[in-house]
Amino acid sequence: MRIGIDARFYGAGRGKGIGRYTQQLITNLEKIDHQNEYFVFLRQENFDLYQPKNKKFHKVLADYRWYSFKEQIYFPFKLYKFHLDLVHFLHFNVPIFYFKKFIVTIHDLIHQKSSQESSTLSWLAFYFKKLAYFMVIKSAIKRSEKIITVSNFSKQEIIKYYRVKPNKIFVTYESN
Repeated sequence: MRIGIDARFYGAGRGKGIGRYTQQLITNLEKIDHQNEYFVFLRQENFDLYQPKNKKFHKVLADYRWYSFKEQIYFPFKLYKFHLDLVHFLHFNVPIFYFKKFIVTIHDLIHQKSSQESSTLSWLAFYFKKLAYFMVIKSAIKRSEKIITVSNFSKQEIIKYYRVKPNKIFVTYESN
């Protein structure tokens, strides 16, 4: 299979959060999978950080900022060029114009519960940002083949807020 990994968060925050999750996932996949071919999509700022250790893993420059219009509009065309059988998006921000098979990791629904009081944005800007979030995450959840999440709590939250069948969601606990 030809598998894409959206690794644009690779190393973000150097050792924390989604960046670390991304690094650990790729590092461990390189150790165990010598059959499938992987295309690891990275931003310019982290392109040199990742050095494949398995000949089946290939770096691809995909310099689209997270949560941007370019991510939503241009990134899908970059993905289509590689004729991928499956893409793993490691965060909820799946391009709404990507229509091939994918799985998505949803770490939590923190944005779901944030209120305007916790933001420095005006109420109008906050409203539009939250609306965009709902559209993107709902689309990702609905269209994904499977959903990976990091805890049973997050799984239950996804089921509760988005009415997803439990068998579509897999919990894989994070570890070092």
